[in-house]
Amino acid sequence: MNLGLSLTEEVAKELENLAALGYSLEQMAMYFDVDKVFFVQAAEDPESKVSYYIRRGKLMAAAKEQLALLQATEGGNVTASEHLAKIRRNKSWEISKLDIFGGFDEKRLLANLRDYIESGSLNDLKNEEAIYLDALLIFAGMGRKIGRRNTVAFFTKPPFGLKYARASEMYDEAINLFYADRQIERKALRHKFAEQLQEAAMIVRDNAASSKDWEVYGNLITQASRMLGLDKDDPEKPPAEQFAKPIRFYSLNPGDVGLHSIDRQEVARQIESLEIPERDKIRARQDARIEHINLEERLHELEEDSQPEES
Repeated sequence: MNLGLSLTEEVAKELENLAALGYSLEQMAMYFDVDKVFFVQAAEDPESKVSYYIRRGKLMAAAKEQLALLQATEGGNVTASEHLAKIRRNKSWEISKLDIFGGFDEKRLLANLRDYIESGSLNDLKNEEAIYLDALLIFAGMGRKIGRRNTVAFFTKPPFGLKYARASEMYDEAINLFYADRQIERKALRHKFAEQLQEAAMIVRDNAASSKDWEVYGNLITQASRMLGLDKDDPEKPPAEQFAKPIRFYSLNPGDVGLHSIDRQEVARQIESLEIPERDKIRARQDARIEHINLEERLHELEEDSQPEES
């Protein structure tokens, strides 16, 4: 990659100083009058010399400031001691503040995070991407606890000091990243929200100091009950016989199913009056159960019927 920039000792020192002062990559490219795209690519490559000098400049600036505070603290400077304690407490945020809140292309980074999350693997995250993901997780978590307005206001104060528009944008990015493709069933969401109401009710109950507090507690419990459908009657259970296995009854007696019994003597007289061969009358009486079936004779008849007629 041809940056058009010779990394002499003097240029390397200038890179470190610009990084220490908090200049963006685009501003550094403009300072050296080189191609912005190539410069940013080189700066984001952890193996490149450009990236090394930029990271070293940031580290040296933070280290020198803290070393000076440490010397003043050892000399008994109370203000320096308090300031150093604050820096130590927020060290991870102070060092990475530029990376988290606008020192790179947020749209590109957010797209990468979506790809990592959808693929189910975060092993290939770069350092700045992991930091930004942590920041969005904090936005999403705080949003659930204290709401959007309070979360955005929190990040506009020290040590973050974001502009309101940027804090609001990051909050929206967090919501879009973690909730855009949510496919939770409505029943599950009702149970989740009801549980949150119950937790809030327990906090109010444990700290109740007046009748107003108990009224709030009662309202929260009532809302949770309604969300769970406890204010409605239980649905009636269908009768057990609806699901009972049907009983089947087989009988040769027509009367068991509400039919009239057959007068077999009358049937026999009707068969006898038919003008058909005697052989057919015998078969009809057997089919009507007037006479017993002679299986040997019936099989013999079937055999005869199956013989092909001689032409």
